[in-house]
Amino acid sequence: MDYETAHKIGKQLADMAVLMKHVATYQKTKPVYDAYRKAKNKERYRAGHERDIILHEAAAKALKAAGVSKLPNLAAMQKEYETLQAQKEALYADYGKLKKNVREYDVIKQNIDSILRQEKEPERGKETERG
Repeated sequence: MDYETAHKIGKQLADMAVLMKHVATYQKTKPVYDAYRKAKNKERYRAGHERDIILHEAAAKALKAAGVSKLPNLAAMQKEYETLQAQKEALYADYGKLKKNVREYDVIKQNIDSILRQEKEPERGKETERG
């Protein structure tokens, strides 16, 4: 796996976190919203529970926009989220090791380049002495 895969997983995690928040908000505020829909005096009920009703409507709208028609299982989503998080952490750990290897290889290359330059310099000195 590579950096691009880790980036995709990171985006997927961010999207899942937002979706999970909407699902949790929807579930938490659903009883209040259901009671509001059944209330005889909707204006008075809404005045007393406006925050939860607004949150529920916003979560429902966001879920609909995300193409969610059936409410997903929050526990299953949390488990999948944790699995993806572990994959992301493993990928970034691998990325860190590879980055360290690249730095070590750069130092080795610089040392070799320096040695090769030192070996060529005496040859140039000999050519000027002869001429």
